[in-house]
Amino acid sequence: MILPQIPNLEIKHITKEILLVHQIKTPYYFSCCDGLIVLPKNGRSKLAIALDLNIEPNLIDEINYHYGPFSNYVCTHGHMDHMAHVHHWEDLGAIIHAPIPENTYLLNLKNFYLGFGFNEKLDFSLITKFAENNKYHPCKAVRPFIPGAKLTFENFTIETISFKGHSKAHVGFLLPSEKILHISCLGFDQPKPRIDGFGPWYGFNECSIDQYLKDIDSAESIFLEDAQYLTSSHAYIVKHPDSSPFSYMRNKIEKNQSIVDHAILTLKKTNNYKIEINDFLQMDLFFPKKKLKGFIAEMYSYWESIIIYKHIERSKYLKNY
Repeated sequence: MILPQIPNLEIKHITKEILLVHQIKTPYYFSCCDGLIVLPKNGRSKLAIALDLNIEPNLIDEINYHYGPFSNYVCTHGHMDHMAHVHHWEDLGAIIHAPIPENTYLLNLKNFYLGFGFNEKLDFSLITKFAENNKYHPCKAVRPFIPGAKLTFENFTIETISFKGHSKAHVGFLLPSEKILHISCLGFDQPKPRIDGFGPWYGFNECSIDQYLKDIDSAESIFLEDAQYLTSSHAYIVKHPDSSPFSYMRNKIEKNQSIVDHAILTLKKTNNYKIEINDFLQMDLFFPKKKLKGFIAEMYSYWESIIIYKHIERSKYLKNY
């Protein structure tokens, strides 16, 4: 099959009837994510299915023109880069599915604000600006599913897999018939081999580094035992038995631990008082906050403070922090 040339999109075959789609340039920090298209096939499904393909509405229209109509859309979790544009798939007639409890975040921005604990530190007006810049619009209706459930569309089955280290509802997909494992935002975010991304993201109170490491182990086992292809929300396609994505994610977590440990030792040498979280934040350990302005600087400070806390909890150098 000859793939269409659509400006600002990369479309690749994973298998003959499953495509990976990537939006090249995005309008803001957390606007879009890569996702899959399950093409129609006799005896399987009459219409196409979209899996976590959160791209801008004009590009959704292009995809729908070439491959639609779409019967169903499945979201992996309620982070902004996975839900901002899902409403447009609904406008085109797809039934929207999302995991409990983050299915409600697609319906109402206040649920997103409260559900991820932004209300503990940030005013709702900041989240409103964040949503506007990422072009978020709510959906009208979302069908909830329990993380870990099997979803069947006609004769096509998707196994959802709970990877709750990233968020309490976050899931990956196993497509058994196609031997594809999609790990969503587990933390494999290399756009190309040997080009690094940030790695695993655990900037909310509900996240857990220990759970993240268990999820990585679980994903690696599923990939090596049951899949031939590995995809994610922000990376290239990996073929069995290459397990380097899992080593990459583990190494990123350990590198982050080393960064925080080094910061602890540095602050112990220079501070004669109790070390505070602001001491760490002023060091810009993970994000260039000094270059950011306004509400986005506040949001990155919020995320970074939680990431630092989680590594402090694991550090041998500051057990009584």
